Amino acid sequence: MPPIRTEKTNSHADAPAPGAETPKKRLLKPVTKGIKAAEFLSSERDWDNNYHRLIGTSTRTISFGSAFVLTDEHIEDIAVLARQVREKITKFSFKYKDVSYDAKNDATKVTNDGIILLSKSLPNLKFFELPGTWLITDDGPIGLIQNCSQMRSIEVTGTSGNGGVIEGKALDQLRAHPEWVPGLKTLLLVDNEKSKVFMTAMREMSRARPELTISLVSRSEEKNYGDWDLKESSKHFRNGRKSTAKPKSKVYKPYTGGFKPYTGGRYGPFYGRW
Repeated sequence: MPPIRTEKTNSHADAPAPGAETPKKRLLKPVTKGIKAAEFLSSERDWDNNYHRLIGTSTRTISFGSAFVLTDEHIEDIAVLARQVREKITKFSFKYKDVSYDAKNDATKVTNDGIILLSKSLPNLKFFELPGTWLITDDGPIGLIQNCSQMRSIEVTGTSGNGGVIEGKALDQLRAHPEWVPGLKTLLLVDNEKSKVFMTAMREMSRARPELTISLVSRSEEKNYGDWDLKESSKHFRNGRKSTAKPKSKVYKPYTGGFKPYTGGRYGPFYGRW
């Protein structure tokens, strides 16, 4: 009797091709008490194996310092935290201040999908600050105003090269839906004053929401003693009119004092640039 031929199997048949990126596996993290204001100064040292210990049921604020490179992966980590943790968070803040030669500080890889995921994961957000972006268009802010009804302040602005362009669709939605984010007081966007379409949408929305202050923000870099500083300027509009006050301007200098240990909290020291 001839031998029975069995089907050949290959345990690597479904494996990704060499060099292909595999999705990051995210296991459910234990629920902790955490701390009220969870701050992560450096993306290289402070996030992995630490974020789920600091972000817990007592956390109200998540902030990222000027040595942090924020991506959609960090948002995805937050999105899989327990619901009783996520629903208590009211502020998400990112600092974009360092453009020096050694800087590791931007949010250029955060996408519209990342912002939408965050808005669904943190539905009780009141304050959202995300400068240093590059890829964000109207869809990201629309996700925030649709999913976070208690929002009071929104910032989605760019890098020193400006960044993604808000063309006006998000502003049209704010005007058409006064029931969305009724408590919104401040809105900071990339300066797109050269666009007639954007400015028309902005002025019409501003008249429909006379209590809302809209700031158009632009950033550039200044040479300073062999390195670079970040310069930020903004123009303000309210009730369809531009403020007569002199536009505000800020200059952020890179931190040059090295690294300082943070010894607070019960999880031991971690290191970051202040």
